[in-house]
Amino acid sequence: MQTKIREYRARYSLTQEDLAQKAGVRRETIVFLEQGKYNPSLRLAYDIAKALHAPIDDLFIFEDDEPEPERRVVLVD
Repeated sequence: MQTKIREYRARYSLTQEDLAQKAGVRRETIVFLEQGKYNPSLRLAYDIAKALHAPIDDLFIFEDDEPEPERRVVLVD
């Protein structure tokens, strides 16, 4: 999982601690989220998105959201 949390925090000049307080979690949780090492619950994703004034699907990018590579079909007679 990738996130844009750090990018959005920078827009609002928030530290990890500031965001953690707004979301009701520890700073370490924000660190792990930014590093892609932690998948948040839906509630936590909502709280972070609300604190950063951003849509959830803009903040969190899961591998399944990436487009599939284009497949070529070759027909042989």
